[in-house]
Amino acid sequence: MTTFITGACYKISLCAFSLGFILNTVQGATVTPPEFTQLVKEADYVVRAVVKSVDVVEKANHGQRVMPYSLVEMEVKQVIVGTPPRPLILEVLGGKVGDREMFISGAPKFTVGEEAVFFVQGNHTQIFPLARMMHGLYPIRKEATTGREYVARSNGEPMANTSEVSQPMREVGVSVAQITAQAKQALTPDNFATQIRAAAKVLRANEK
Repeated sequence: MTTFITGACYKISLCAFSLGFILNTVQGATVTPPEFTQLVKEADYVVRAVVKSVDVVEKANHGQRVMPYSLVEMEVKQVIVGTPPRPLILEVLGGKVGDREMFISGAPKFTVGEEAVFFVQGNHTQIFPLARMMHGLYPIRKEATTGREYVARSNGEPMANTSEVSQPMREVGVSVAQITAQAKQALTPDNFATQIRAAAKVLRANEK
C-alpha cells in the first residue's frame, strides 16, 4: 500500500502531524517559489553535501501514531552558511517499510550518492527538512563533454541565475539537447555558494 501526503502540508511541525497511513491519493504539492534572498533567509543553514545513506525507521510521533521516517545521512563537503550539526542526518517523514510506503507528494527524493546544495530548515521539527521543499534542493551535475560542474534545480534543469529560484518548477522535463545547451550557461557550485554567502551577509547587515 502506498500513502501520499500532500506537499502543501510540508511546513507542519512533526508534533502537530497526525495523518498516519490513512491517505491513498491527494493532489500534488503546491509550494510558492521564494525569491532567492527569502530562500537564504528561511534556511537554518546551507551546505554542499553528498547523500551518504538513507535508512527507514518507524517511530511514534507526538500524536502516538507509528510513522515511517527516512534518516538521510549527509557527507558535508562545504558549509556555505550557518552551523550544521555533525553528523548531519536529515529526518524526512515517509519511506518504505515492508509492503507499505508513504511519501510526500511533490517532494524531491534523496538518492545515495547524489551531491547537491541543500537549504536545510526545521530538521527534526518539519515533515520535510528543506526550505520550500523542492526549492531547497539544487543538485550538482557535470557537463558530459567538459566535466564542468554546474548547479541544477531539483527538476534537473540547469540554473543560470539565482533569479530562477523564484520561478515555478516545471513538472515536465526538458530534452537532453536542451539540458546540454543550458548547462553551458549554468552557475558553477562555487559561484552559487558565493552568491548565497553574499545574500546572507546583506540579511545580517539589515538585521542590525
